[in-house]
Amino acid sequence: MAEDQFAEQIIPGTYIRVQAEALISAGGISAGNIGIVGTAGEGNGETHNLSDWDTARTTLGMYDAYSAETLNLTRSIELLFRNGARTIYAHSLAAGASQADFSDGFDEVIKENVNILVAPELTTDQAKAVLGSIVDSAEGNGKDVIAVIGSDQSAASDITGQVTSNKRVIMTAPGIYAYDAAGEADVVLNGRYTAAALAGLISSLAVQTSPTNKVLSGVTKLEQKFSYGETKDLLTGGVAALEDRRGIRVVRGLTTQASENGPFSQITTRRITDFAKAGIRQVSNPFIGRLNNQRVRAALQGAIDGFLTTMVQDESLTRYSVEVTATRPDEIAGRAIVNVAMQPTFSIDYIRVTLALS
Repeated sequence: MAEDQFAEQIIPGTYIRVQAEALISAGGISAGNIGIVGTAGEGNGETHNLSDWDTARTTLGMYDAYSAETLNLTRSIELLFRNGARTIYAHSLAAGASQADFSDGFDEVIKENVNILVAPELTTDQAKAVLGSIVDSAEGNGKDVIAVIGSDQSAASDITGQVTSNKRVIMTAPGIYAYDAAGEADVVLNGRYTAAALAGLISSLAVQTSPTNKVLSGVTKLEQKFSYGETKDLLTGGVAALEDRRGIRVVRGLTTQASENGPFSQITTRRITDFAKAGIRQVSNPFIGRLNNQRVRAALQGAIDGFLTTMVQDESLTRYSVEVTATRPDEIAGRAIVNVAMQPTFSIDYIRVTLALS
């Protein structure tokens, strides 16, 4: 007999029902899995789960000496792994793939457990069209992802002109120098490939850890250096710009929504919120189909409370409150109402020092 019900009570005996709702808790939640689509010599038309560079090179084939026309998927993956990526879902396309092919490829990638999307082989405008649509539609389907896009322009004014405010999109610049194993020399990679390096870095960080002031690995120098005024314009324009200061560093971890001072201007705020949403979904879904009474709602509240408590302990939240209720009409309609108020942590971006001399 199932432990969660009394199917029938005809033959005399002891019938036991086990109510285990209070044991439901969150399992593992990913926050740094990367999805990428690009062209390669092998493995085309499939999505590959990659966890190391050697497997990627064997599965997809090595990239050629750098040019805009060569097969560059493994080049992007190399940058991702160099900067800390651990799990990559890579969809391989044949040479000459169109924007529509990339869009179809990301439709396949988004079916996997991915959190960050990147497409260095697309132009900036193409990436905005493809990835912007994907992240917005995915959110509507209960899947929260962000996209990292690199600018293929050089002038600061042209770069900020490419910014379209989106709470799920990160724009970065400028281009970078990186080692090209095929050509056995450092090469200048278009600014779009900067997105792969930054995406790898973000994927390696806890959701509450900002990429601000973090150093990119495998990047030897920048294609160009911005002046103080240009850097200020890039930041206020919503660009997560890089600087050369004892290593190639992220000046400030911003989404493009910073261009209008939106609530998700900081990358950490976006990632913390997405992590909380994923955890609340995970602990709430097992309650679907269970009794909508005070006991089960209390168990649901306890499960959500337990998950959010771990976020406070991990310092991604400073505090929170949660309440699960249902009026009689809600019970009849099968609804349980969950109200969560939470305060994400923020990074230190500015240190103001006052020196008093005497």
